Order: sequence, then C-alpha cells, then structure tokens
Amino acid sequence: MSFSSTAKSEICRAEFTGECCEMAELSALIHTAGSINISGGAFTLKIETENAAVARRVFLLVKRLYGVHASTEMHSNSLKHNHIYSLLIGEGSARMVALDTRLIGEDGLSFGAQASFLKNRCCMISFVRGAFLGGGSITNPEKRYHMEFVCGQNEFAQGLLNILEQLDIQAKMIPRGEDFVVYLKEGDPIVTLLTMIGAYTSILNIENIRIMKSVRNTVNRKVNCETGNLSKTINASLRQQASIEYIRTHMGLEKLPYRLREVAEARLNNPEATLEELAAIMCAVSKSGINHKLRRLDSIADQLKITRG
Repeated sequence: MSFSSTAKSEICRAEFTGECCEMAELSALIHTAGSINISGGAFTLKIETENAAVARRVFLLVKRLYGVHASTEMHSNSLKHNHIYSLLIGEGSARMVALDTRLIGEDGLSFGAQASFLKNRCCMISFVRGAFLGGGSITNPEKRYHMEFVCGQNEFAQGLLNILEQLDIQAKMIPRGEDFVVYLKEGDPIVTLLTMIGAYTSILNIENIRIMKSVRNTVNRKVNCETGNLSKTINASLRQQASIEYIRTHMGLEKLPYRLREVAEARLNNPEATLEELAAIMCAVSKSGINHKLRRLDSIADQLKITRG
C-alpha cells in the first residue's frame, strides 16, 4: 500500500464524535469524491473511492446520519490495476443528503459561518478529515514533504483553505487542469494536520524518516567538512614541501636558523602530518608556532624566486 492509502486506512478508524462532526466529514467527502446523477427524473448521489476503508466509513456515515444503507459495488480499474468502490444513495435520500452537505442549494458551495456543521473547531477538523479521505494524498516523506487536496470547485477549495487557516495551518492553492489543488509542502504543518485528523502511526513513520534524514544530513556535512579540511591540509603540505625543496636547492637548508631548519626537516620527513601532528612530533613547538615558521619558509622561498628572477 502507498503511504496515502495506509494513512487513510488509519484515519478511518477514528471514532465518530457527534452529528455535526459527522455531517462536516460527510460533506467534505461528498464534495471531493461524490457526483450527482439525474436520469429519467431520478436524482441519485454516487461516491467513489479506491480505498476500501474509506468506502466503509462513507457507508457508516450515511447510515448513522440518515438511516440509509447505500448500495455498494466494486469494479476493477485496468489502467491503475486497482479496485474502485462505489456507493450509491438513491432517489429517496440523495436530494436531502446533497442539500444538507451543501452540494446543492443557494449557498451550496459556501463554507464557513453559514454552515451550521462548521461552527466548532472539532467540526472543522472533521471537515478536513473528510476532504483528505475523499480527495487528499500525501507523498512518501522519504522522497519529499508534500500533501494535497484535489477539489473540483474553486469555491470548495477556497473554503477548505480558509478552514485550514482557522486551524493555524498555512496552505496554498493552485489550479491544475479543471481542478483546484490545496497543498502543503513543509514537514511541520503536514505532521500537525495528520495529528489533528488521527493519522498517529503515519506521524511516527514521518518522524522516524525526519530523524534519519537529519542524521544523514549531519553525517554528510561532517564528511564534507572533514574532506574539505583534508584537502586543505594536503594542498598546504604540498605547497610547504615545494617551498622547502626550493630553499634546499637554491640556498641550502643549513643556512636557515636552527628552529626554522628543524621545522623544514620535520615537514619533509612527515609530508602528510597536520599542524597538530607536527607540533606533537617537535614537542617544544606549538601548533601556532609551527604554522608561523612554515609561513616564514614560504616567504623565504618567494623572496628567493624574486631574487633569481
């Protein structure tokens, strides 16, 4: 199963908490996964989903709120190699469900103060839960952080965006073909939202992945830092050896002051040693003293080159 499917199956195990919250969840589900069919004067409502757990939850919501047993069927999707679960609410109840969930009516797509089932925070959370179950998805966080809700109407997408803002979750919206997509691209708001709608195991998986990514990034930074320092050490050593060899060839190391000659010979005998290691080898000289003397040797070599043209 994909990360989205696993999260949805987990969310569907959330307990029902009251009629207004159930209506809010059903409304969002129907707007994101439902469709109206009028044939021969008969008004029916169909909800389709690829997730069996979501189909069962829709069935239970309709039964709890209206006492109606929606007819169900399953068929295979040959293109995606999966199953589609369809729930059909017949003529007797479909119009009432569509009116109650604001699918039709004068303010059918207006969500906020007008909708009695969206006045409380718990109902807003239930609405977001339904929107995710019906039209949401989340990318595997091992690849990237991305959560989105695909909405068929601009008004519904704007309403969902406003509700998320009231829940202190910052999201954005873009058009995609004939749809409108509300999306989140940061790990923290995604975790916060999943916590609200009940995807607790999925949150733990995300946090584990975030920890692994953090550890991996820290290790990579340290490796890159060590590699950079090693390259600097090697380049500096090669430059110092070249300067000392030039002095030996064109002036002779014996003409150098004793301490300076001692450092020059230590560098030639220990070409891969760091400044700390050279200081340890020479005991009486500090790291800064070694560095100062090596710089003097570079300067002497440069002066010799200028003198010799």
